[in-house]
Amino acid sequence: MSLLVTPKEIETGKIVGGFAHEQVFALADKVVEAVKSGAIRKFVVMAGYDGRMKSREYYTEFTKDCVILTAGCAKYKYNKLGLGDINGISRVLDAGQCNDSYSLALIALKLKEVFGLSDINDLPIVYNIAWYEQKAVIVLLALLSLGVKNIHLGPTLPGFLSPNVANVLVQNFSIGTISTVDEDLKAFGLV
Repeated sequence: MSLLVTPKEIETGKIVGGFAHEQVFALADKVVEAVKSGAIRKFVVMAGYDGRMKSREYYTEFTKDCVILTAGCAKYKYNKLGLGDINGISRVLDAGQCNDSYSLALIALKLKEVFGLSDINDLPIVYNIAWYEQKAVIVLLALLSLGVKNIHLGPTLPGFLSPNVANVLVQNFSIGTISTVDEDLKAFGLV
């Protein structure tokens, strides 16, 4: 006869989720007002996958005065930090898993429409994608299909990224790598 041991709870708390595109669209008026007033300076797409190793704390430390649009497991680095909200808009808008990056693309397209922009790259959005495994390529492909430029990948780069493919991505999309948190916050205009 075997005895089953009940698992012990190791943490408690709440995480607000469910911010797929329809929920964010419902906040459109608040978002426009917050951007125009300067309460929200930038959105940061921090999506993809990140490892649990202590050496990969970049995304935990990157959370500053911005609204984070996320999809994928990178969110586990910051979604329990209690970042609060900006004018009633949650600082972490979680669209789900990497497969839900479609919602992030729709949000970007809606913001482009609402602000009357002709180029998606004129949005106040920074793209900082966690790269850990191949599934994160869905996030990258969704952004590239929209023509998004200046995407930053890290802390490691994809193993399949040959020099030729890297050159095409750099030349056509200005893709770069992340650096240190302090350097990137300055480069992205977040401090």
